[in-house]
Amino acid sequence: MNDVLDESARRILDALPEAVLIVDAAGRVRYLNETAGELLGYRRNELEGSDVATVIASQPGQRVDVVAWLARWAEEPHSPQLRYLTLTGRTRGGVQLRLSVRVAKLDAELRRYLVTLRDVTVEQREHQDVKHAYLVASRILAISDDAIVNADGNLNVTFFNRKAELLFGFAAGEIVGGPIDRLLPERYRLTHARHVKDFRDAKSPSRLMGERGEIVGLAAGGEEIPLEASITKVFVDGEPTFSVQLRDIRPRKAAERSRAETEQRFRTVFDNAMEAIALVDPAGAVLELNAAARALLDGATGAVGRKFWLLPWWPRLADTVERERREAAMQDAVLRCARGEEIRTRAELTDLQGQARVIDFSLRPVWGPAGADRVVVSIVAEGRDITSLVPPS
Repeated sequence: MNDVLDESARRILDALPEAVLIVDAAGRVRYLNETAGELLGYRRNELEGSDVATVIASQPGQRVDVVAWLARWAEEPHSPQLRYLTLTGRTRGGVQLRLSVRVAKLDAELRRYLVTLRDVTVEQREHQDVKHAYLVASRILAISDDAIVNADGNLNVTFFNRKAELLFGFAAGEIVGGPIDRLLPERYRLTHARHVKDFRDAKSPSRLMGERGEIVGLAAGGEEIPLEASITKVFVDGEPTFSVQLRDIRPRKAAERSRAETEQRFRTVFDNAMEAIALVDPAGAVLELNAAARALLDGATGAVGRKFWLLPWWPRLADTVERERREAAMQDAVLRCARGEEIRTRAELTDLQGQARVIDFSLRPVWGPAGADRVVVSIVAEGRDITSLVPPS
């Protein structure tokens, strides 16, 4: 193949870091430089004279006339499309490569082509891995339970997931490309831009939900929505992308209001009940006492946290042995109730004035949620003074 190149040209091509082939009009390899030999695993005398299809193969499932392909792109060696075109290469050992190919006419008369090869196998694999990771991440973001809105450094929306569409009432096409401020009440927009700038310049890569407190969003119909938000920033080539996760806290606030109203109703009933009522944990410690119970025990200072049976039920009882017997009986009743038994009895008390009282007394277990390990979570103790209803002995 000495007619292809003179010695000086051969030396120049052999010194190139790129793989180079010279192919004739019949598709035969007339020359390969040393880099091409290393890339493809051939010695020069093994490949010269062989069909170029030996090393540039058809893609799986496609029929490619390599010679026609070379002739086609030799007419447009600088076409931008070549940036995205690759062919399958094959080494002497049968290993497949992905090759970026550039073609130029070496001479018009003999129709010889100068073919430059670049191995992009690893590059394409990495690109596919990145593409796959991006698709997986996009899918996860798309179906997230939180509304997710991404914005670029100019605070224009670049991503708006399905949950965000449902939350704000906008289709993604109405929001993407526009300013993120559209999702905020006007009175907050200047402050918001200032906060984002501060966050961009801060060292922290994210601010989690709860760190910023409650924020307010603006729905398509003009409704203001209380939100909890977290924000993350990522810099690509020096430019930031902000990703905001938003959670609608209207259901939580409604639940909190409902709990507060329920608590208020409970307090009203509990504190104004005529009967003495105590709430006790399963170990017997007092959690709450209502006003009637405190009056019965003359205030019972320090009662919360004490064992129920050690409250001042018998302040005038001088007999220590009898007091201990009564405390033990009360303790036994509480612990039986903690095991699920409902107790109802009468108890004789002596108040601070020395007056004997008869109390209709009950202990009722409060069970936790139904299930295999259902247990008593608290005890309601009730006492009603029935002294006036009991005939004298």
